[in-house]
Amino acid sequence: MITPVTNVTSLTAQRYLGNSQKGLNTALTRLSTGRRINSGKDDPAGLISSERLAAALRTLEAESKGYQRQSSNANISDGRISELSTLYRDLQGLVVASANTGGLSSDEIAANQTQVDSIVSSIQRFSNEAVTSLDGIALPGTGNADVANALNQAAASAATVASGGANSLNSGNLAAAQTALNSAIDGISTSRGTIGAYQKYDIAPRITSGQIAYENIAESRSIIADADYAVESSNLTRSQILTKYGINLLKISQQQGKSVLDLISK
Repeated sequence: MITPVTNVTSLTAQRYLGNSQKGLNTALTRLSTGRRINSGKDDPAGLISSERLAAALRTLEAESKGYQRQSSNANISDGRISELSTLYRDLQGLVVASANTGGLSSDEIAANQTQVDSIVSSIQRFSNEAVTSLDGIALPGTGNADVANALNQAAASAATVASGGANSLNSGNLAAAQTALNSAIDGISTSRGTIGAYQKYDIAPRITSGQIAYENIAESRSIIADADYAVESSNLTRSQILTKYGINLLKISQQQGKSVLDLISK
């Protein structure tokens, strides 16, 4: 219906044009942000679900960082205990050499003892650092206490080989020194194995499980909140066409109204 007072055709054309422009703006927003949901009105229920999933993702991220930090701390502990293994083997080598070589002079024994004292000093320092580094990990059960005890016992065994110790190179108790060092080396190896098992069978599965959970939740959130570029590109093209023709139809309806006025004025 076309009248000189109310151009209903023009009003209808304006309404459809507005809808087309709204669809155009929506498609442009989604394509530019990559998100299907950019505000609550886009999908209230979807927004709630998306935000809950986002919170779950942040929780998993925090847990993953915690586990990775523990794994790094375990690497630090293992590295320090590994250095202890090298020191104990060097110490054992000096004890064995001193025990098996009957031709060593007193000066040579003294030189070996000097090296032994230096190694024992390093063992004490590295043992304290290794025990302190255990604070950054959480071995199952009494694992932390057991490893710390093994490190301290090994250090105590090494101390007996130092100058003035019960098993020093001049004590004549080199067989006992070898036995003590063998026990210390076993304790060190067991400690490294305990930390390695913790990393392999406790931390690594938790990290992997967290990554899988993160991937699945991220996919679920993407399905809800992310824009489908194929769909939105199609919507954009459709809205562009409708907007173009809506403008043309609005012009036509306005021209029809003008024609009525022209007839009346003649």
